[in-house]
Amino acid sequence: MGAKIKHVEAMVLDMPLKKQWKISLYQAAARAHAVVRVTTEEGVVGYGEVAPSPAFMGETGHTVALVINKYYAPVLEGQDVFDIEMLHNRMRYAIYGNLAARAAVDMALYDIMGKVLKVPVHNLLGGCYRNKVDLSWVVGMQDMEGSIEEAKWAVASGYKVLKLKVGISPEVDYKLVSTVRKALGDKVVLRLDANQGYDFKTAYRLFQRLEEFDLESIEQPVERWDTAGMAALKRGLKTTIMADEAVSAPHDASRLVEIGAADCVNIKVGKVGGLWEAKKITAVLEAAGLTATAGSNLEVGIGSAASIHFVASSRIVDMPNDLLLGGPLHEYDLIRQDFVVENGQVLVPTAPGLGIEVDESVFTK
Repeated sequence: MGAKIKHVEAMVLDMPLKKQWKISLYQAAARAHAVVRVTTEEGVVGYGEVAPSPAFMGETGHTVALVINKYYAPVLEGQDVFDIEMLHNRMRYAIYGNLAARAAVDMALYDIMGKVLKVPVHNLLGGCYRNKVDLSWVVGMQDMEGSIEEAKWAVASGYKVLKLKVGISPEVDYKLVSTVRKALGDKVVLRLDANQGYDFKTAYRLFQRLEEFDLESIEQPVERWDTAGMAALKRGLKTTIMADEAVSAPHDASRLVEIGAADCVNIKVGKVGGLWEAKKITAVLEAAGLTATAGSNLEVGIGSAASIHFVASSRIVDMPNDLLLGGPLHEYDLIRQDFVVENGQVLVPTAPGLGIEVDESVFTK
């Protein structure tokens, strides 16, 4: 069964956040989201969405839209949506890099394939391994009072794992983690994310001290290129070391495995080139006995749906996931119905494609 691509188009939506979002790399009050619409000759429409930050990925919603409209559309239109490997290859050679742009198109292609076959996207990725996805909540950088208030809200809302953004100052980070642990008690699982904030020596000294607070994992403690530093931290600390920025492709995961630089990986569908590439990364990790989680670049409903289907179909992505972050943090979403969240878990959509209804009216805001 084929489905020829008739039209590919991307647009940018500058979406305001409810409050400033801050990590060690940047701070922002709004996010440029790139939304792609792919239409087949039969009139089937698929959607994709990414919200990359320039400091994190070297792309923005504006560069994504430019790449899709100028470089991807000409090599995709007229092709069959089911030829996913070939389509990725065409995008790869149309312009180097731009993984978020590829991810947005990839999501739309899978949305169409699911709609044509009348199955949810996770059925195209290996089937439904889990019909509920465990969630974690991320507390961005803010003053201490705001951090504690948000952490308490998350626990009251059913989240069992909290990820605290760190990486600016060892003194501030120690005070934050100790205060949150004291305020919430020992039952709440704490994960830290430095977003490359420290050099090896500082990271080792700080996180060695912080291990007294019983941490689940430490995410990307050093620069993405410092895989040797990550490997040394993995050997020297008791806490699980998680890679994020260090892994954007299967060969990155292979390199980390080879030198023993991480115990697990945060796979962001919108960062690694889409669902097709994300599944390749899980294969590398599975072969090495590693596990994974799925994170967020603050994408909202469309991008979040893709990540939910990815986790639903992937056995080794078995850690709680902060993939449902962008929707609650933005002033509005791109989908008409919210995801169903119960007791810290999101139900996996079962309708064809991504299983969501896109609100076309937001494109005129």
